[in-house]
Amino acid sequence: MNKRSPLPVSCRRLRFLATDLDGTLLTSSKDITSRSQQVLVEAQRKGLTVILASGRPLYSILPYARQLELQEYGGYIISFNGSLVWDCAAGKAVREQTIPLSLIPQLVAAVGKDFHIHGYKGNSIAVQGEPDEWSKYIARANKMPLLETDNFIRTITEPQHKCLVTGQPRKLWHLERRLKKQFEAHFSICRSESFLLEIMPKGVDKAVALGELLKELKGKPDELLCCGDGYNDLGMLQLAGLSCATRNAKRPVKQAVSFVTESNDRDGVACAVERYV
Repeated sequence: MNKRSPLPVSCRRLRFLATDLDGTLLTSSKDITSRSQQVLVEAQRKGLTVILASGRPLYSILPYARQLELQEYGGYIISFNGSLVWDCAAGKAVREQTIPLSLIPQLVAAVGKDFHIHGYKGNSIAVQGEPDEWSKYIARANKMPLLETDNFIRTITEPQHKCLVTGQPRKLWHLERRLKKQFEAHFSICRSESFLLEIMPKGVDKAVALGELLKELKGKPDELLCCGDGYNDLGMLQLAGLSCATRNAKRPVKQAVSFVTESNDRDGVACAVERYV
């Protein structure tokens, strides 16, 4: 582990761990190793509150939460990049924001036919038109089936926590700029991959959701260890009293944290917990 901060962090009492999933806690095979599971469950037995913070939908995160026994130890899930916060012990949402159905037709029209727009219907991912390679990647990563539709507006019958748009990276960059300008008052829009645009309710962000959850739990940023690897993790990493990036993280992320831990394929989060919790 490459420590980046000379601060005497070992003397802090860390009560919370917030960790991203893909590229951070999960391996490249989208699994939690037995070692990471053991370390995080043991840390919870000693009083640590674990918060899984991801862009994934709740349905896709719950199996990992069960593996880590979050329901038994009072852990939380921040899903859809912050638009849904879930209390695992109570089995209910404690915070929720959605895109109203009235905005879906405008969004579909603005995205146009050169891209694929996705939403959520039950435990499936609905996609307008024939799925592309990126649609299939999203479905595999989330272990959710694709629901192909020729009429996205009619298929989506509930307000959405998040919509996704896939397409050629260069064209998607231009679409991102256009959508941000057109829907500035309604959406928070970010690029999580070169081929993937995420569209969420205005103001939704992992850091915002995490900060509000800490307040509800009467916690302080200095009591928080946060782990991540991607650009959408930067806000919550900056919020934390102690932050770490996995060795495989994006360079700006590694430059912004207290220290760099091992990669996601070498139990980086577990290494950080063993060292500081």
